[in-house]
Amino acid sequence: MSDRSSGTTPRDYVESFVKDKDLENYLSKNQPQYDPNKATTTIEEQTPSEKTTHDNTTTSSKPSTFNFHERSKNPFANEEQQKSPMGQEIPQKQNVMYVVRDFLDQKKEIHEIAVDNCADLHSELLTCFKDGSWWDKAKMCEHQKQRFWNCYNKQKSFLKDANYRGPDNTPEQDSKIYRDSILLSKENNKEENTSASSKE
Repeated sequence: MSDRSSGTTPRDYVESFVKDKDLENYLSKNQPQYDPNKATTTIEEQTPSEKTTHDNTTTSSKPSTFNFHERSKNPFANEEQQKSPMGQEIPQKQNVMYVVRDFLDQKKEIHEIAVDNCADLHSELLTCFKDGSWWDKAKMCEHQKQRFWNCYNKQKSFLKDANYRGPDNTPEQDSKIYRDSILLSKENNKEENTSASSKE
């Protein structure tokens, strides 16, 4: 550290330290020197006894249960799946992906068919919002809204219960379920019309 009372700075201190030390002598004594006449042994030139002693010391220093090159394993997979090569996907994972995709596709199809089967009520609801009387708009087209959502929920529950577009269904089964859903929507419309005429 610098002595402020003497007026020396850290730079002055370092320069004086470097001048005091004889770096050339220090480096000549401590720097490793290459001797071309001295023979150096390479790994290939080692004798077998040296290799075995070297191998014995390395194996004894490592724990016997640890393997550096062992592949990582899925802790939840069974033994057959763990033995399968890493390039192949686990069949169970594929099945889960297919089930999820089938479920999402089925859900989308059920929604689209339910909206299609209640399309006339949906059109009435949109027309009410656009061109309805001020009284209907004040009530937020509640009557038309209730009719549409009743139809939609009935269609959706019917299609779910019938397992429309299920993974095991044949096209003939799906078309029969579709026809039945159309008949159900027609029956619902008749019931709605008769109840509306009776109220009037």
